[in-house]
Amino acid sequence: MKRILTIALAMMMALSLAACGGSSTPPASSAAPASSAAPASSAAPASSEATGGFKEMEEAYLTVAAGANGGGWYIMGAAFNDAWEQNLPVHMTLIPGGGSSNPALVNDGTDVQIGFTYVATAASAVKGQFEFDGAPCADMVALGSLNIKQYLTINTTADFTSVEDMIANPKSLKIAVGPRAGGNEIMLNRYLEAAGTSLDNLAAAGADVQYISTSEGMTAIKDGVINTTNYISAPPLSSLVEALASVKMSFIGLDEATAQKVCEKYGYGYGPLAAGTYQYQDEDLYTLYDTVILVVNKNVDDAVAYNLAKVLSENRDSFVAAYAGLEAFDPAALADCGIELHPGAKAFYEEAGIL
Repeated sequence: MKRILTIALAMMMALSLAACGGSSTPPASSAAPASSAAPASSAAPASSEATGGFKEMEEAYLTVAAGANGGGWYIMGAAFNDAWEQNLPVHMTLIPGGGSSNPALVNDGTDVQIGFTYVATAASAVKGQFEFDGAPCADMVALGSLNIKQYLTINTTADFTSVEDMIANPKSLKIAVGPRAGGNEIMLNRYLEAAGTSLDNLAAAGADVQYISTSEGMTAIKDGVINTTNYISAPPLSSLVEALASVKMSFIGLDEATAQKVCEKYGYGYGPLAAGTYQYQDEDLYTLYDTVILVVNKNVDDAVAYNLAKVLSENRDSFVAAYAGLEAFDPAALADCGIELHPGAKAFYEEAGIL
């Protein structure tokens, strides 16, 4: 009897141990491979059947280089990224950048695949001219034009009436021009070049030239640290609106003959910023401008570029709601970039009747 009881107890213990061990390791067929688990944010559909005309595409990770953190391009980039992530299986990262530096980053394509820049800058980059001399951006193409004109605008609290007046009185000039190699500094220097001088020459003659951001410049002019600011922006520039509420400034236009020389060489436009755009601006302000575009690395998959362009075309209202500076954004002008379009974006524009 004891022998039977011992055997029964041993069998019960073995069964108990087997049950505990079996619960820790599921059969191989029931375990999903780790690589198949997708992040929660990639839940957006990818097939054309499920997304109303989007091309089927693989999940993608893309980085956009905008402008300075908190600036207009950065706000636009955030709006575009939100729309892309909401409609496509993409994971977007937004980083600060600059109109002159972004083309080279996009051309390389390793860390940045999409960037903001200007039509004239993009054309120079593709041709390997001016600041891109000897380093053409052959792998950079256009994703779409934002149709946003950004005007070179000079404000002053001093008695200057023109840029030529500033040139003639360098010791009275205290000016913020934007970071070195940024679009603000480059466009102003090109105008000064046509006028026979440069920012370096003005500094050597006694001008106080500060290479600080637009927002820092507006703070400095409000505080009386400088008397003149220079920037490129799509109106209305919020930091200027705020500064004008605290201090009266005059607006400095550009001489037409000098400006036209700059346009002929570099591809800028010359025209009016309408009177009344800003407080104290009672007349049309004639100045240089350039148009903002998005550029993309040509190795981005065609289906991805097609879908990115489609989202840009179909979400104008949400973009304008996110940033008033996008009021000029016109989907019908997306293909007007001045350089070659990405084949995927071009295919969408052709299908949509934009091109």
